[in-house]
Amino acid sequence: MLAYYISQSNGYTFRTEPTASNQFTMSLQDMYTLQNLTMSMTSMSYEPYESYIQFTGSISASIVGSEYRATLYNSGSLNPIWHGSIQVYKSSSAEKSEYENQIPPVISHASENRYTILT
Repeated sequence: MLAYYISQSNGYTFRTEPTASNQFTMSLQDMYTLQNLTMSMTSMSYEPYESYIQFTGSISASIVGSEYRATLYNSGSLNPIWHGSIQVYKSSSAEKSEYENQIPPVISHASENRYTILT
């Protein structure tokens, strides 16, 4: 399962079946509504010796919590070279831990997390 974060750059790298082509299409099907979509793939590169693809993907009009069946095709071919799923998550940032139950709060200079020290 791959993760897709809304409003973030989503880079993917994974192995596929060997292929001679370097033109690809990612077909998606929403598992809840069965709506068919295509993923926009940019900055794409394919390593034929190792059979892995690397690209930046974008799904238009995706909703948090959606899950898609994903199938990767060579452009012009009906035989898939990879199957998987993609789950959509809300954009997230690393939040710092904050502990504050007693007075006075003390800030750790090493990590900038807030801790309470009881004496």
